[in-house]
Amino acid sequence: MTGILQDLRYAIRQLRKNPGFATIAVITLALGIGANTAIFSVVHAVLLRPLPFPEPTRLVLTYEGIPKIGFPKLPFSAPDLLLYRQAQHSFEDMADYQNRDFELSGAGEPERATGARISANLFSVLGVHPMLGRAFAADEDQPGRNVVLISYALWQSKYGGSHDVIGRAMNVDRAPYTIIGVMPRHFQFPLPGDAFNSDPAAFWLPMAFTPNELQGWGKFYMFNFVARLKPGVALDQARAEADILARRITQAYPVGLRQQFGNPELAFQVVPMRQELIGDVRPLLLVLQATVAAVLLIACVNVGLLLLSRASGRSREIAVRSALGASRNRLMAQLLCESLILAVPGGILGLILALWSKKSLLQYLPPGIALPHEIALNGTVLVFTVGTTLFTAILFGFVPAIETTRSQLGSTLQEGGRGSTIGRERHRLQGVFVVVEFALALVLMVGAGLLLRSFGGLLKTNPGFRPESVLAMNVSLPKQAYPHIAEIRIYHQRAVEQLSQMPGVISAAASTDLPLHGFFRSAVLIEGPEGNKRNMPAVLSSWIIGDYLKTMGIPLLRGRSLTAEDRPGTQPVALINQGMAQQLWPNQDALGKRIFAVGAWSTVVGIVGDVHDGALSATPTPHVYRPYLQIFGEPDAPDEGLVETARRLNFVVRTQGDPAAASAAAVNQLHSLDPALAVVDVRTMRSEIQESVAPQRFNAALVGIYAGLALLLAVIGIYGVLAYMVTQQIHEIGIRIALGAQRRDMLAHVLLRGARLVSIGAAIGLPVAAVVTRLMASLLYGVSPRDPVTFFGVSVVLVVAAMLACYVPALRATRVDPMVALRHE
Repeated sequence: MTGILQDLRYAIRQLRKNPGFATIAVITLALGIGANTAIFSVVHAVLLRPLPFPEPTRLVLTYEGIPKIGFPKLPFSAPDLLLYRQAQHSFEDMADYQNRDFELSGAGEPERATGARISANLFSVLGVHPMLGRAFAADEDQPGRNVVLISYALWQSKYGGSHDVIGRAMNVDRAPYTIIGVMPRHFQFPLPGDAFNSDPAAFWLPMAFTPNELQGWGKFYMFNFVARLKPGVALDQARAEADILARRITQAYPVGLRQQFGNPELAFQVVPMRQELIGDVRPLLLVLQATVAAVLLIACVNVGLLLLSRASGRSREIAVRSALGASRNRLMAQLLCESLILAVPGGILGLILALWSKKSLLQYLPPGIALPHEIALNGTVLVFTVGTTLFTAILFGFVPAIETTRSQLGSTLQEGGRGSTIGRERHRLQGVFVVVEFALALVLMVGAGLLLRSFGGLLKTNPGFRPESVLAMNVSLPKQAYPHIAEIRIYHQRAVEQLSQMPGVISAAASTDLPLHGFFRSAVLIEGPEGNKRNMPAVLSSWIIGDYLKTMGIPLLRGRSLTAEDRPGTQPVALINQGMAQQLWPNQDALGKRIFAVGAWSTVVGIVGDVHDGALSATPTPHVYRPYLQIFGEPDAPDEGLVETARRLNFVVRTQGDPAAASAAAVNQLHSLDPALAVVDVRTMRSEIQESVAPQRFNAALVGIYAGLALLLAVIGIYGVLAYMVTQQIHEIGIRIALGAQRRDMLAHVLLRGARLVSIGAAIGLPVAAVVTRLMASLLYGVSPRDPVTFFGVSVVLVVAAMLACYVPALRATRVDPMVALRHE
């Protein structure tokens, strides 16, 4: 221990003599360690840390599907879910849930918030309990028992954290609910990342299935369920049982319904809860972690180059210490102590940078990426930082320590040892370091280039509508205030009329969904020759009011649009998109054909352009547009599920000027019909386009930043090596110039050495990049992982940057004064 402390004190004295060297080394390490710590904190929170529930590995999510008619994965319908619950033997318990937006009132201004309907046993399945009050009782899971549990955040924001909140009333969709409990501060459910019902809830209501839902065979597929495996039951056992139950429940469907759609079979999926929640973000996080690991390696190589360069100035010191009896192991221990002294402040500064960069990273995290927006620094992350710091100390210090202590004693102590074998070997080792970091930088730059090309392709994608000058907003009519379909219809008709009459408005309309946010999918039958029918994969369905095509800028390719004359009592009609027309009736005219969707036959009267109903990176899906008034214009209420869909409409307005400037007036128009309504999601469609590509922008920007850092470090590395080489060879260069060598020859000599290193690095980096980028395929759109344009462009950029870095030392070599150089030691 005395020897170690002595080495540490000596190392500190040595570094104090070279503050510039120490500062550069510490900053370089801090950048690498900080980037790794920041990304690891996110990776740990998402991929490594267990779910925040007891025995989380036993929690699974289960889905059903009807692959034959285009539904490979769905939430459960209530009848299927109840039959599954009664017949299964693999789960200790199972609970169902469904989330959606509700209107909240009774404490402050009315607002819209996400709530979840849950079965009474959900919290016991998850293994959590309220921090105040109690959970739902079994007899409260039925219609008419209006009780609610609220989240910690809602408790703080609406009730100021008051402990007398239990027993108070909260209006949900204008119906009074009694607050019976408050959930813990960090409890969140549903968890983001699920394919369905994934928006975290601000409050929880009893599921209380309605009679219509309980009898909803073949519809209302909107209920997730989470289950806890029995102790000792393997996942494969639960999946095998699910296959058996899928066949059994299929046979329980009404015979007429099964025959109508060609006797499709149900298929159930049992998925570990963690696997389902991290599926979409796993590739991105692994790419980011690999990227920052490469940046750290490049940083270590750079510091190693600095140490190698410094070793030449310390060769005599090491030789003297060796001559006085110091063993090689003792000398290596001292040099590794110096590396540790560099790494520790680099790790501390890196941790500070990680805290700052993590905060910025989470602040600008797009909503489309299912990552937590708050990640605490914990012991695991600190251990990772300490481990990374120690690892880097060994990584960048070991090779220079070996190289420094292998100097030949005699050649080092004698004068004029400039051309010694040790010096040449050290130059070769530095060259190897430069080649490695250049190859790594090339791999990272190619990955960043592919993501940038992918993002650029997304921006050029035609969304299928004209988003400029369009304002959108959403209104949901609460059941308590609008119990009948006639009241819902009247509000929506009057709202569209008043929005259309606003100054500066070209047209207005409403729809059950919007481009980029299609959600209602339905099975479809089409009428074949001689009246026989055949089913096709599921399509998206929208119900529209007003001149929706004109307002959204969706082109009408053939036929006519839907008008106000398409009312109850007239021929049921529909519009379909071009993709659906080509898929159903290739080489035929789809106009006049009949389709069956959502319980009714309709005649196709128009063909419209394809619109992206989901991500811009996805192919537009078949889409049916139907007149809202033909479905909801009857005095009697249609299907209960459709009525719930009809309550939530999106209003769109095309303006002559800036649509954002018309937002306040548009909201006032809707409030004039019902001042208590919460008008939410007021945004322009141009901003919707930007938000839809935000995940890809985030990916490209983050990887691009780290790749740019790698490029900077690589350029600094090659500059440092050549500058060191020129310094070491000043005597030789002076002799050559004195003997008649042209200065341009010296320039070419140095540039050629740099070009050789760059070429070797490119020869290694390009095939490695070709292999690595295949792992990024799921993050790319419209560009191959081996895109030649990207590979060539990145190679050119790196070579040009590297040669510019080589030019400065080369230019310095041409300016050597022979007289000064001949006297140089």
